[in-house]
Amino acid sequence: MATASSPTAAELQALIFQLQNQVATLTSGAAAAGPAPATVVFADTPQSLFADDLIDYSTKRGSSIYEQGCKTLDDKALANGFSMTPDQTVVFVEALTCRATEMGWNAGSMQITTFANLSGKNVDIIKEYGQIDEVTLKTACERFCKAGEADATSRAKQNNGMFAVCLGKSLTAEAQARLLTYRNEYTFDGVEYAPLKYKIIMRLATIDTVATTQVLRDNLNNLGVFAATVNGDINKINSEFDKNYTQLLARGATVDDPVGLLFEAYHVVGCYNFKTYIKRHYDDYLDGKLISFTHETLMTSAMRKYDWLRQKGQWGAKSPDDEKIVAMAAQLETLKGHLKADKSLEDALNDDKKTRNKKNRGDKTRQKEDEAWKKIPPKDGDEKSKKMGKHMFHWCEHHMAWCMHRPSECRLGIERKEEQVPTAGGNSATYAAAAASLTNPQFQALIASMQGRFNED
Repeated sequence: MATASSPTAAELQALIFQLQNQVATLTSGAAAAGPAPATVVFADTPQSLFADDLIDYSTKRGSSIYEQGCKTLDDKALANGFSMTPDQTVVFVEALTCRATEMGWNAGSMQITTFANLSGKNVDIIKEYGQIDEVTLKTACERFCKAGEADATSRAKQNNGMFAVCLGKSLTAEAQARLLTYRNEYTFDGVEYAPLKYKIIMRLATIDTVATTQVLRDNLNNLGVFAATVNGDINKINSEFDKNYTQLLARGATVDDPVGLLFEAYHVVGCYNFKTYIKRHYDDYLDGKLISFTHETLMTSAMRKYDWLRQKGQWGAKSPDDEKIVAMAAQLETLKGHLKADKSLEDALNDDKKTRNKKNRGDKTRQKEDEAWKKIPPKDGDEKSKKMGKHMFHWCEHHMAWCMHRPSECRLGIERKEEQVPTAGGNSATYAAAAASLTNPQFQALIASMQGRFNED
């Protein structure tokens, strides 16, 4: 049986040469294509990339990270710095939260913003500064601030340094001077404990006490009163709510019905167009038609409507009832002008006064008392007839006084029905119309008396 012959040395040498050429070709092709792409590591911001790694401050990137972390908080509301006052706390907290996220101070194992309080709850020091005491916080910060501790030469210590510088730069000069008094409460062995420094800043800004918590609750419950004092300015109402609400949450307190508190305040706003808009939302809210409706949603909707009404020139519109009141007030002012200008009316009033004063001149005090009770109208539901002494008196709607005749027998009422009343220059009709719309019985009686004088003329 024949077998295949073994390759000769020359054939093997040729095969080796061929394989070498193929390897060389593949190698040159790979070199021409460039290096293989490196795996991209995800990060929310450039500074938070490799958030657990030590920063090399000798490099350009390291210097850039330090500068970004230390710069002043750039919120427009803090353009002149945080003055450590309650009205600025909301924007200060939000601006600092954004900086911590941007820099990675709240990410990874080297984060420096979350600490366990005495109850074992993890507390975000920036937003929940009132839920951890200073002693517990100081102890927790020693891990990366105190020499010889586990992270004393780590990224956490570098983050602490940037955090502390940022806080100092973001305060006004007056606030910095005020904080300096408490320097020994957050500086130990020459190192500023940044989270502790922040807590003390917020303590000074909000006066962190139990009494303050009650004041904050009272402020929210009286938000409607505040709305009236700022003439329904929605921006100011929302800011007042935010200021008190966020501070309560920071202290670990709760607010039962923030949406309801806002609705109550918006109902006080004087603009009819805005109140109508809010009432629709309120009805839908009560009917359960607004899914996942929060106080943030309500505040945003109210602010948009407020801005739109102002842009369209429709802010401050009066209700139909308010417009009627304004018209009646204008009519009354016109009537007052006629009263001053009409000499014949003035003479009539003087004659009427003389006539009334003729009776019982010997006992003026008794006369005044007798006239006073006759002008007091009966209240709703009271009898319109009563006996005074030996006589029976009836409330006469024509004379607007208690008289001995019945209203149906009143001469003045009969004459009004049967005769065409002269206008006396147009004034009498004006007086009667005004009298019908006024609620002051004494003034109505006066107007009726004046009209009666014109009728006799």
